[in-house]
Amino acid sequence: MNLTELKKKSAADLITIAQELKLEGTARSRKQDVIFAIL
Repeated sequence: MNLTELKKKSAADLITIAQELKLEGTARSRKQDVIFAIL
């Protein structure tokens, strides 16, 4: 998944992806912060 694809997703979708990747502390993060945590 690249940056352009992630930017098109909603914040809720990004948080779901982050949870699936077992990233912690993303629920209250800004959308941009969640994107970079995923990358």
